[in-house]
Amino acid sequence: MLRPQTQHVAVLWPTTPIAARRLRLYSAFDVTRARRLAALDLGTTKACCAIADVDSDGLRVLGFGQSPSRGVRKGAIVDIERAAEAVAEAVDATERMSGLPVDAVVVGIAGGHLASQNSRGVVAVPAGHREVRHGDITRAVEAARAVSVPSDREIVHVLPQQFTIDGQDGVRDAIGMIGTRLEVDTHIITGSTTAIQNVVKVMHTAGLDVEDLVLQVLASARAVTTEDEIERGVAVVDVGGGTTDVAVFGAGSVLHTGVVPVGGNHVTGDLAVGLRSDLETAEAVKRANGHSLQLTIPAEATVTLTPMGYEEPVAVPQRYLAEVIGPRAREMAVLIDTEISRSGAAARLPGGVVMCGGGALLRGFAEIVQQVTDLPVRVAAPPVAHGMDEGVRGPEHATLVGLMLWGDKRGGSRTFARTNGHGGNGHTMSTRFGRWLRELF
Repeated sequence: MLRPQTQHVAVLWPTTPIAARRLRLYSAFDVTRARRLAALDLGTTKACCAIADVDSDGLRVLGFGQSPSRGVRKGAIVDIERAAEAVAEAVDATERMSGLPVDAVVVGIAGGHLASQNSRGVVAVPAGHREVRHGDITRAVEAARAVSVPSDREIVHVLPQQFTIDGQDGVRDAIGMIGTRLEVDTHIITGSTTAIQNVVKVMHTAGLDVEDLVLQVLASARAVTTEDEIERGVAVVDVGGGTTDVAVFGAGSVLHTGVVPVGGNHVTGDLAVGLRSDLETAEAVKRANGHSLQLTIPAEATVTLTPMGYEEPVAVPQRYLAEVIGPRAREMAVLIDTEISRSGAAARLPGGVVMCGGGALLRGFAEIVQQVTDLPVRVAAPPVAHGMDEGVRGPEHATLVGLMLWGDKRGGSRTFARTNGHGGNGHTMSTRFGRWLRELF
């Protein structure tokens, strides 16, 4: 049963960030009272929702709900009604646990339709004051986002990396600096207009308004990395069911983002073929006994299951499972390494690789990624928040927790009426995130 559909269509966009514990890039204000926010992670394998209060002590999770995902393939919506049903189930479970209504959510977005590029914007600082002000930075970011984008795509994020003032590069906080020429290097993420609109439509069909759309791997990074790792250099790898998202950070900013079109469901599919079983059985076997490294498993270890066409259970050597899983795990590791190398910073990542997402729990996979990338690798879970349900504490819920943390730092918002996927004032899904990146990390 779907929730009642809202009578208005709106996306609320942040304008001013909340005061952060770290270096400020733009002005901010302090939270003086608790406020409530909700997040929703709609992935290929699951839809999960959480509602939390944010106060001076941090995040206090009040309710959590999860349902099997439907209508989503490789991070993209393929059936709006079925996807909306999964969302409604997760939201209803959250409302039952918390006793609170969920009307608007911060939503994660992912999928192979996303692409990224770097761009530079240049503006002159008015001669009247020669001091860089907020308006100058806004003009510089707008100049950077004036890139050629095909008509079937739109800008999702414009993330400032660094400023240059009169030839002096590496400037983190340009406000108040003296100069005549202001440049900003940005990382721009674009997505398919249709795919973005379908995500929003699913939320509206489920009876929800959308407060923000956030790239899932950026949200995950917020949940599982430290300030020092973002500053020194780290790659975040979110292994989902349909895709694997990669983000490379350095010098406190985003250097590269990319999507690998392979995820945990591909491992499950391989096992289903190798074991002659249905996908549900293969998934259960993978979770309970799957391993990527054959020689680490005792030769006598077996798992009992009933293949399709068999009437009696049979004992299957666990090493055979690893023989099936291992090649796919190595393929994924090679694709992850290729994506990290595209950033040009593979040799400058002392923080190594931080893995999260349900696929990161596959035994032996982190070791294979470490072998292939020649970087230190750790599987990370979000830090425990006040009142956090046990089910939200694993690496598979890094995106959900990160979305709530991202929402915590959004601050005030402005409303854009959404018609056919576009907001007012000539903007689409554009520059809202760049102003708060360092606030978040």
